[in-house]
Amino acid sequence: MGLVEHESALRASADWKMAKTGAKVRPMSSGRAPDSAADEVRAALGPTLQRFGPDYWREQDAARTFPTAFFDAIGEAGYFGTFIPEAYGGADAGARVASVLVEEINRAGGDAATVNAQMSICRTLVLHGTEEQKKRYLPGVASGDVRFLTVAATEPDSGANMDELASTARRDGDGWVLNANKVLISLAEHTRLMILLARAEEGTTLFLLDLDEVGDQVEMHPIDLVAHRMTSSLFIDELRVPDSRRIGPAGTGLACLMRGFVIRRVLAASEAIGNARFLLDQSIEYAKTRKTFGQLIGVNQGIQYPLVQAYARVEAADMIRWDVLDRVDGGQDAVVRSAMAKVLASEAAWETTRAALTTFGGWGLASEYHVERKLREGTVYVFNNLLMNLIADRGLGLPKK
Repeated sequence: MGLVEHESALRASADWKMAKTGAKVRPMSSGRAPDSAADEVRAALGPTLQRFGPDYWREQDAARTFPTAFFDAIGEAGYFGTFIPEAYGGADAGARVASVLVEEINRAGGDAATVNAQMSICRTLVLHGTEEQKKRYLPGVASGDVRFLTVAATEPDSGANMDELASTARRDGDGWVLNANKVLISLAEHTRLMILLARAEEGTTLFLLDLDEVGDQVEMHPIDLVAHRMTSSLFIDELRVPDSRRIGPAGTGLACLMRGFVIRRVLAASEAIGNARFLLDQSIEYAKTRKTFGQLIGVNQGIQYPLVQAYARVEAADMIRWDVLDRVDGGQDAVVRSAMAKVLASEAAWETTRAALTTFGGWGLASEYHVERKLREGTVYVFNNLLMNLIADRGLGLPKK
């Protein structure tokens, strides 16, 4: 099925009844009961993922460039509207489809970060934006014509502690004056729309910035990280915006953002699971074909056991991931379970990377085998201290500091 026809199918069917394409059979599956929507997404993605294989991503990583061709292809297929209601040009297909999409991109050797951001960050606008904001921007976000990739929240001194924000929003007549200093902001130089979190007199407040309109007043400086996350610091000095740029009531900014945390965590877990399965697929194939001392390396327990342990951890993380999605679909509380899914999946992916390096040996450090790239990408997911605190508090009932 072509990408344009696929978009029509997405819009026409809530069940994602799309034509099947030949999907590659993998050596691992979750053991979970078949999910028709997930299977259809996997099948429909096949041709696109074959066009943009691991070597495409190796080149993007080496050049430190935005994956424009891939991003546009996913937009043409209609996936950016996964969380956007049909009334605003989306498909409203939900978290299960989004989860499978980012997993499959990473499992094919890709990097789903830009797709994840475009799909999920707009949920804050869907849930809390004004009708005017939604009508103006969501159709373009759904098609991919308008990039909505960035939330500017973290700061140099407060880090992830949103109670100590230094960035301010000051009322000025019928508008606001914004001052901000933000760091580690992903994709800021490649987005048109950005959500800014600042502290107003009422409390934390969100603002929707259109960089086509105010970009010349937002100063950005790239931060070169070990992983290709197109990260920047940014500075805003006395930027005046109308009140129509505010998202949600003043003083509710952090609460508005937190409504999206469950989905953001489960999608991060899905990315990590996709990375882990890519590395397992590659390692298993290498262990079955690589010979040393006259025999296949896959017969050695030193190769087998790390892969077995990694496989078990990935499958366990996958089960929690699907449990979270079931809870989301059922309208149940999934805060703690989503934190668990993110922790387990990121740790499973990290363990899988170690197993892959054991399997490939020195070749695992060569870019042509893609292990070292996935190792670097995996570092993004392993910062779990705040999630551990959340689980200790809300899952175990342990006392807070």
